[in-house]
Amino acid sequence: MVWNGLYQHGQGGIEIPTIKLQHSQLSDIQKFNGHVYDASRWVSDLSQIGVVVENSNDSEIEIEVFPDRPDLLSHENISRAARSFLENVDAPCEIDINHGPEKMLVDPSMEYVRPHVFAAIVRGVYTGDSDQAKDLFVQSLMDHQEKLHTTLGRKRKSVSIGVHDLGGVQGPFSVSADNGNSVFTPLGGEREMTLTEILEFHPKGVEYAHLIEPEKGYPLIRDCHGKVLSFPPIINGVDTKVTTESSDFLIDVTGWDRRSCLAAIRLVALSLFERGGTVESVDVSQWDGSHWRLDFDPVEHKVPESLIKMILGIEVDSNTLEESISKMGGKIVGKVKVDQEAIGSKWDGTSGDDLAYLIQMPAWRGDLLHPVDIVEDIIIGMGLSSLPDKKSQVNLPGSPLIDSYTERRIRQSIRALGAHEVQTLTLTNDIREFQDVRTRPRGAITRIRNPITKEHGILRQNILPSLMEVLAANRHHELPHRIFELGATVIDHSNSTSVAWACADANAGFSTAKGFCMSLLRDLGANENNLTLVEGTPNEGPWLAGRVAKVMIGDIHIGTFGEVDPSVSHKFGLRVPIHAGEFYVNTIVDALPDPLFR
Repeated sequence: MVWNGLYQHGQGGIEIPTIKLQHSQLSDIQKFNGHVYDASRWVSDLSQIGVVVENSNDSEIEIEVFPDRPDLLSHENISRAARSFLENVDAPCEIDINHGPEKMLVDPSMEYVRPHVFAAIVRGVYTGDSDQAKDLFVQSLMDHQEKLHTTLGRKRKSVSIGVHDLGGVQGPFSVSADNGNSVFTPLGGEREMTLTEILEFHPKGVEYAHLIEPEKGYPLIRDCHGKVLSFPPIINGVDTKVTTESSDFLIDVTGWDRRSCLAAIRLVALSLFERGGTVESVDVSQWDGSHWRLDFDPVEHKVPESLIKMILGIEVDSNTLEESISKMGGKIVGKVKVDQEAIGSKWDGTSGDDLAYLIQMPAWRGDLLHPVDIVEDIIIGMGLSSLPDKKSQVNLPGSPLIDSYTERRIRQSIRALGAHEVQTLTLTNDIREFQDVRTRPRGAITRIRNPITKEHGILRQNILPSLMEVLAANRHHELPHRIFELGATVIDHSNSTSVAWACADANAGFSTAKGFCMSLLRDLGANENNLTLVEGTPNEGPWLAGRVAKVMIGDIHIGTFGEVDPSVSHKFGLRVPIHAGEFYVNTIVDALPDPLFR
């Protein structure tokens, strides 16, 4: 199997997996599972499953697999899908797993290194009858890993996978954060190297060194004798190298994205299961003390009859539905009311008393997130040609969220004052956010783990400093400048919303700022009897002493406005009077509900 990355849609673009599968391998796998591989059928019909058959010759078939179907990225897994889709073979939604005795202990030090760690064992894998077939199997297994690294793993950042020859190691296994001084011989290496040396001199270490944060530790997987299996996400050890003689395998998966990690370990285990392997779960004790074992329990989805009819535009009988979902690897297990619980997804657009099909789909189909995805699979199973030739009658008009009404009224009010809306970055730095404008953090600061530049190291807690930068960037244009922004801020690691304005004008002053404030609050339906302006504390914020007011509704502080201190303006290169204000939209919503919904 050969992996290609096709880059499209501009510079950098989107990486689309294109795989080249050997006819001999596909034939071997289908024969092992009691079926005949028909290359011509794959060429003519397989594209209906949601892939593109690009080319086929005497030795291989080239297939473009869309990013939402990582379950089709190996010889074995696509062969399983093809048996169901092309030959109507009833494939179970789950596979049997033995409750294995092996254990893996994850040290608490892994919490901030690679917090999700999973493992499984597959024994007795059929790798082929000839040396050439076994060589192709080993190459195919490695290619499958790399495809998953590139797609699910986001180039190993979210997920990294290791497949090891189980014969060379002994459990229980341990996973911990090392100080970088441990030594082992990496794959492709000729001598023992420390972890720091691997990052500096080994080709894979150089390529993926940016994924390691030395101050937090170097992840390392060892067996009970201290033998190094893997330095994820960089390289495996030579002692567990997979060869043509390997038939028992240990799979490890580590990463930051739990969902993707689970998908990856299931897909690798499934591909080995398709070659006759016996899957064993490993008792993985996570860094927080919880325990995990691999399972392939099918996921249940509730799909209302009304949703199927609405999207397809026709009535579909149960037999047709059952046949089409079976071709996609699923199974209808019954009918339930929409409001009954299911393990997976449900459709909220119908009444709780409506009937829905309860459909089981394989756990390795991580692309199925919503009942609409199941309906799409039903359509693929039926064939697009079976749908009626008529225009869609689905009409799902959008409607604004209730919270958006307040934001809409805020925008309309400030625009009416002649201000132009801008949108700035939520990324900033401590100096610009706090020091330059003399403010203190409103809560815990959310910092970027690996900032590209020192200018963008934190998420903002206020919008006004960003507006000052906009005014500074446009100071060569004719005055007045009136701008505002309604956008996201992050306080105590939680999203919030604020609105701020800043006006550079020769006549800007406290009275003008008060006019902006009172106009905005009037448009939001504030009662002046419950509204209080309190003089702000000198040198607290960017404000000129005696020319600043905090706005209170009852005893709730909703924002501040005033005249910007020239000493603050000068830090931004501004030499013109500026009035400004910033209000906390979430607090306004709590203290002053939108009059349309009182």
